[in-house]
Formats: sequence, structure tokens, C-alpha cells
Amino acid sequence: MTRELTDIAVLAPLLERRPLGLISDIDGTLAPIVPDPEDARVAESTLVLLRQLTEKGVRLAFITGRTLEKARSMAGVEGAAFAANHGLNIWVDGALETPDGLGEYVPRAQDVLREIGTLDVAGVSVEDKGPVLAFHYRKALSEAAARQAILAAIQASQTARAFRLQEGRKVIEVRPPLLIDKGTALAYLARRLGLAAVICMGDDATDIDMFRGVRELRAAGLAGVSIAVASAEASPGVLAGADYWLPGVAGVEWLLGGLLKALPG
Repeated sequence: MTRELTDIAVLAPLLERRPLGLISDIDGTLAPIVPDPEDARVAESTLVLLRQLTEKGVRLAFITGRTLEKARSMAGVEGAAFAANHGLNIWVDGALETPDGLGEYVPRAQDVLREIGTLDVAGVSVEDKGPVLAFHYRKALSEAAARQAILAAIQASQTARAFRLQEGRKVIEVRPPLLIDKGTALAYLARRLGLAAVICMGDDATDIDMFRGVRELRAAGLAGVSIAVASAEASPGVLAGADYWLPGVAGVEWLLGGLLKALPG
């Protein structure tokens, strides 16, 4: 059973290894969930702690469903790496990396939008992320009805059949069918950054892939721990997939402060 993380001391074996990487989701982990995703912000106090951790040699990486531009604006920590769009766009050392074949899905995603047309459901918004489309329904009066309307519209689109669906917290995404997710992104970033140990944090169903990635890294000999950020919306699989859990964004800030105090230098 996943235990609540209440003592930084249990992470001591990881803190002794260098380079240490802190790999985190953004929304719901570093930034509180808000009704309109465009209003989400990482608190300045959290950003200060993240910057101070980098000054102690911690390598930061953010794996998120956000676009790269939005992710960098939310968590703009100097030197941080990013895996945006759930790993479809990688940003390391000032360079953008994208998988082969991704570009062809940008115009096809526009075809999906044209085939779906206007979704006449109050509270539903569509986020166009290039090769990815995100249908948000957090603001809908009936979330269940909105979700069903979105799924029905997607199923009616011929072009959408070439994509795959990914559900998260009050969002349904239409994504290219590439073998890329937050777990593969975590493994890639760990190798790319030359990490010896990883602390990974996430709160959503898509972050279960990151937790799987940590287990795979451990099997390969790299030290790692996964931490679920609990919320009333979190699916049981999120907590079950992690090694530890923390109580919300406030718990994450507690952890960052504790790591800062525990690290030498």
C-alpha cells in the first residue's frame, strides 16, 4: 500500500547520488488546478524553491500535457528540461527535439476539428496543441454529459480514428498514435541528463506512465522514487502506482523545502 511521505529521511539514499534529477508534472502538482486552465500558475514561492534546488546541483525536468511554450512560461526555471505534450516535444539545453512523423498529424488534427465542428456544450473548450487536441469540460454544468458529448463527437470524426484518445483530469485528448507517453519521456530525460537518481512527482492518470518509468529505471539499476500528489479527483490508480503520496500542492512545496534543507551545499 502506498504510504504518505512524511519524512525526508526516507529519500536519503537518493540524495547521496549525483546527478540527482527532480522530474515533475506541472498542473495539479506544482500549480493548483483551477476552473480555467489558462489561469493556472505555479506560485512564486514554489518557483523560488525550484531555483534554489538547481543552485544545489539538482537537474529539473517537467513532463506535462501543456504545450512547450505554455509549460516554459509556467515553470520558467533556468536550465530546466521539458517534455511537453506528454513527451511529443522535448526541450533540453535550449534545443527542441521532436519524433519523426509528428508533423504529419498537425494538419490531420485540423481535419478532426473541421469534422467535429462546433461542440454545442456549455462549459466545454477545445485547446489546439498542434498535433494534439484537448477537450476540457471542467466548467461544464454536467461533467458526465459533457464527457459523453465529446466522446460522441470524436467517434463521429473519420480522421480521429487515426489518433488515440487519452483521458486526464476533466480533459479528453486526441493524440497521435506514437509510442510516446510520460513514461518514455521520463526514461529519455533520465538518460539525456545523465541522472544517477530520480525523484518523480505527478497527480493525474497520465502520470501513472511516469511512475511506471521510474520502476523500469530501478530495474535497470538507477535509483528512483515516485510520488503521487493526492486530490479528491485523483483516480485510485494514481496513488496505487506510486511509492509515496503527498497531500496536494501544499505537500509538494513541503517536499521541495525539505529537499533543500537535506541537500549539502
